[in-house]
Amino acid sequence: MKTWQMIKLGLILAIYTIVGCVGLAVVYNSTSKTIAARQASDLQNALQEVFPSATSFTPTDKVTSSSPAVIFQSAFTAEDPSGLLGMAVQVQGSSYGGATVLLVGVSNDGTITGVKVMENKDTPGLGANAANPAYYVDKATTTTFPGQFTGKKVTDPFVVKKDVIPITSATITSRSIASLVQFTGKAIAAALNSNSSSQTPVPVVPPTDVVRPSSRPVTSSVSGVSILETLVTTRGETIVSASAKARAMSYDGDVTVLVAVSTSGTILNVQVLEISDSQGLPVLAPDFAQQFVGKKTSAALAVGSDITAVTGATFSSRGTAQLIKATADALFKALSGGGL
Repeated sequence: MKTWQMIKLGLILAIYTIVGCVGLAVVYNSTSKTIAARQASDLQNALQEVFPSATSFTPTDKVTSSSPAVIFQSAFTAEDPSGLLGMAVQVQGSSYGGATVLLVGVSNDGTITGVKVMENKDTPGLGANAANPAYYVDKATTTTFPGQFTGKKVTDPFVVKKDVIPITSATITSRSIASLVQFTGKAIAAALNSNSSSQTPVPVVPPTDVVRPSSRPVTSSVSGVSILETLVTTRGETIVSASAKARAMSYDGDVTVLVAVSTSGTILNVQVLEISDSQGLPVLAPDFAQQFVGKKTSAALAVGSDITAVTGATFSSRGTAQLIKATADALFKALSGGGL
């Protein structure tokens, strides 16, 4: 082939490529706008569905997730002419077949106003029935799976087969969505309470106490437990307690806790800060952590005897309890040894 023919062929191919790229760009530009408009319309309709009494919705950044496994994609305040009615959050979490996206609405008094499944990848005919408007967990009242959450309080148990009717042959999906609704509901309620509270926050420690970083690191003898930071509380010149943030592996992800222990070996406070277990969300509920408060570090703190596991999250409960025990032991040992 002659040189000029090769150049000609190259130019023709280049022209076709440019035309093709321009065409794709035009199509993408027009379709992306259409898709974005449709998504915005779908979200607006979903907001109205979960908050039927609202007349307007305003984006807000006041609701935050305490777990890296749960993503709050967007949040909105719901209003009517009288003022704020509550908030709605579009949330993404894990389920049996992958990511699930829900829209959860909560009123000012902590009542769930509605739940809509926006996206679900679970098994068709089983877990996917969570998003099926023609599938009823209660045929007599034509109640759908997400529909049963309307009217529940965020403080309700949300236990499948007790106060939550499961989808037939899809217990994991039922439990995952119920936990996600509860987790999101409590986050919304906390944000609403924070917005409405005009009282001065109660101090974490008495005003006569001083909190300072520990003068030396605290470590755990338990393999896999990392104590990230330690604080010491003093009254006058006397140490009265210590607290630590710690992390370890749980069922199939990490869990992070905050534990406070007095010099007498009493557990003063426990918070589960983060958990990335696929089924561990219920462990974030304050009721689980509260079980440890008031117990001695010398106790076994074992799930099944001293501590009650969260229903549907036994392995996550056990892993979290072991981390709390290890952290409490390390703190008490450090307090007893002095030099903090």
